[in-house]
Amino acid sequence: MHPLSHSSAADWVAGGTDHWKLTIEGLVPARYDAYARVLHEVEQGGTRETWASVAAANGRPFGPLAQWTGINVDPDGEEWSGRPRVGSLTPSAARSLSEVLTSFTTTPSTCYFGVWEGFGGGELPPEVQTFTSNTRVLGLFEGPIQDATHSFGDWPGFQLANLWWPADRAWFVVSEIDYDSTIVAGSRACIDALLQASGLEVLEVGPGDTLAISW
Repeated sequence: MHPLSHSSAADWVAGGTDHWKLTIEGLVPARYDAYARVLHEVEQGGTRETWASVAAANGRPFGPLAQWTGINVDPDGEEWSGRPRVGSLTPSAARSLSEVLTSFTTTPSTCYFGVWEGFGGGELPPEVQTFTSNTRVLGLFEGPIQDATHSFGDWPGFQLANLWWPADRAWFVVSEIDYDSTIVAGSRACIDALLQASGLEVLEVGPGDTLAISW
């Protein structure tokens, strides 16, 4: 992965996202056939739990727009000690996701990555070109799809790119800084494959849905 000194590859992102919509389509710069929500992994006591299993254990309703704060409390008011990471996939989840997405682009060797300038533990290279998406300022990088697992900075352990997409724009991935899940937009076949992928907890959402809803 290397930083880019020009932002033309990200012009469509800057021009197509709308922070004030507060919906899935506000996070994605173009209309796609289908959308999915990849729930970030939950760790507790060294083991990984799914959101669905936590909701079931706590007797809470669970669906595509579930919020962690709505499912992580049991009937006695006790909160689950673990929680999903906010603002980033884990490297293992990014690897699983990239393995699915590789089959749905003609340009897997040329992808673009947007990294928020405000993460602790590291600074963007001075030569990197920045662009804006949803009022966030991000640095623009280029590399093969495998670089989706590349970590920026060192606090607290890893921070992956917030946005990534291939040169042919066949799909778009966004891990919004304040969200504990990642949105993927793509073709119907792409999202269907993602819904069936192992190693990921994935739910289908619509362009007009909002993750601001809480139970």
